[in-house]
Amino acid sequence: MKYDWLLFDLDNTILNFDDAMVFGFDKTINDFDIPFDENYFSIYQKINHECWADLEKGIIIQDELRILRMERFLNHIDIDKNPIDFAETYHKNLSAKIFWMEDAKGLIEDWSGQYNMALVTNGMREIQRARLVKSDLEKHFRHVIISDEIGVSKPNTRFFDHVFEKIKFPKKDKVIIIGDSLSSDIRGGNDYGIDTCWLNMSERIAPKDNMPTFTIGKLKELKEIIL
Repeated sequence: MKYDWLLFDLDNTILNFDDAMVFGFDKTINDFDIPFDENYFSIYQKINHECWADLEKGIIIQDELRILRMERFLNHIDIDKNPIDFAETYHKNLSAKIFWMEDAKGLIEDWSGQYNMALVTNGMREIQRARLVKSDLEKHFRHVIISDEIGVSKPNTRFFDHVFEKIKFPKKDKVIIIGDSLSSDIRGGNDYGIDTCWLNMSERIAPKDNMPTFTIGKLKELKEIIL
């Protein structure tokens, strides 16, 4: 095998976070008896993306993001609801149902025990841990590293320092990170000097200053890269 360690992102790499967001958001809106508006989710997505971008840049911290995105959303749509209660309900609903990415469940189950795999994810502890329990995923990975639990997020090199400490400092050319995010997975891996594999299911174009080592359209194509 070409690599000693496979570092997998979680959201939109193994578990479909986009579908989980739609499900969790719609349920939360319903739980708070907010009249349906087809524009609400796209408004929330924009605000959420901006908040996560600020987190990756170090402008805000994880605890601020928890409430800030909901506060901004509720203010934007002029709905008088408690943002803390709204956030807690949304986080609970996000993990209420598991959605898998194509090929992911079978691939991870097949490779479990055969390869050294670690799960490296940005996200909130309560959401990610609940989803890992519900999906029964954690048993397949030697280590699970969640940004919220260590206080630093991808692409920060300190996140990868923590990962490498956990996996006992292998040679960097024997490690690859697999993920869907150019800004966190690919940027973080590139900056740290490890190989990167971009799961690009929508035929996006990577910028010249952040090119992945490999690009795949489906997770099953990873077999041809690592073996």
